[in-house]
Amino acid sequence: MNDFDEYEEEQQQQPLDPNIRKQLREAEKARKELETVRAELEAQKREVQFSKAGIPESGVGSLFRKAYDGSTDADSIRKAAEEYGILQSPEKEVEQINSNAVELDALRKAQGATIGTSGALPDPGQEFLSRIQSATTPEEVLEFVKQASSSNPELGLWTSRSAF
Repeated sequence: MNDFDEYEEEQQQQPLDPNIRKQLREAEKARKELETVRAELEAQKREVQFSKAGIPESGVGSLFRKAYDGSTDADSIRKAAEEYGILQSPEKEVEQINSNAVELDALRKAQGATIGTSGALPDPGQEFLSRIQSATTPEEVLEFVKQASSSNPELGLWTSRSAF
């Protein structure tokens, strides 16, 4: 046996001072509190990164927040969310806008087919009403009525002035 082993045996046999035991218990308690605070801080950092990435807090976004275990920077989170279809990439948004414009154009053409116009322009009745609403004097209203009755007889406008 060497001298170190003998010293270790002597040290183990001596009881610890009560003050030292108290300090050890307090240090252990402080370590546990520190671990708890660190875990809370990491959870808050994670939530901030999810919010920066634009992940919703409800629905599928909530499930993604719970299940995601990758890198916690906002770009990585956003990329993973786009892969799973939770967020749309800018290219997909442009495609969706373009498809919406095509659909809107088709709806305008269909509307035009039902009311007898090309769909791109307002029908004569709508145009007449908007011009009447924008008129500021009675003379302007009469002028609009005269123009509309001569250019669009299908509106069926009649005034007492034209009767005489």
